[in-house]
Amino acid sequence: MIKQITFLILTFLSINVFGQTAEELNEQSKKLIEQQKFEEAIPLLKQAAELGNAEAQYNLGYCYRAGAGVEQNTEKGIEWFAKSAEQGFNDGLYQMMMAYGNGDGVKQDYKKAFEFGLKCAENGDGTCMWNVINCYYSGMGVEKNMDKMLEWATRLGKLENPENLTKSGYITSVRLQLAQMYRDGGELEKDLFKSYQWFLIFNEFKRDFSYIQQQQIVKEIRELETKLTSDQKANGQKEAEKLLGRPLKNMENLYKAEL
Repeated sequence: MIKQITFLILTFLSINVFGQTAEELNEQSKKLIEQQKFEEAIPLLKQAAELGNAEAQYNLGYCYRAGAGVEQNTEKGIEWFAKSAEQGFNDGLYQMMMAYGNGDGVKQDYKKAFEFGLKCAENGDGTCMWNVINCYYSGMGVEKNMDKMLEWATRLGKLENPENLTKSGYITSVRLQLAQMYRDGGELEKDLFKSYQWFLIFNEFKRDFSYIQQQQIVKEIRELETKLTSDQKANGQKEAEKLLGRPLKNMENLYKAEL
């Protein structure tokens, strides 16, 4: 009986007085926002947020941050981002990471920034993975840990490149960094064959880099190949594909810069 009462209360809380659910209110507000009808959207957005919709909480936070349809208020924006983040909504987690990292609307706290970033990264967000990698590498907000850095760098490097150029750039950049770190040794144990695999994976989307940068990296690949055994060169593609978990599609352009 207690469970039933609890369920009824939760159900009631997620529906407004007109019988609309938080999800329905959120969808209505999004359509109005797309039409730039903020005055109509905000009341619906607030209802959806107050009823617990995580996306609405994030969107309301963004409106307060930007002053879109409401008076600009960074602190209120952070409050709603925090509510969204508590529910594991990725954009909310990202905003909290950035807020604590930059001291924007809250007292700067690298440890809290890392904690939010890690949760965001665990949801598969490439931008947050990039930040987590750099935190483990530099020891910002967390103890420096090269094993963890390598774990997250590998996870990011294995993601497929999205259409978003910034997010794709993070993936391609970490692939190149792994290739060069394995080649040079020091912070990672020197391993020319692993370096070669990551150069081949980098080649998949090297157009994220400028034409001139690509030309330089082609020279690096050619130079590395002179230090590999014939078996390593022959097996490089197969092992890179095994590491990546899918076929390489750009091998014909390995020695070419692309526009």
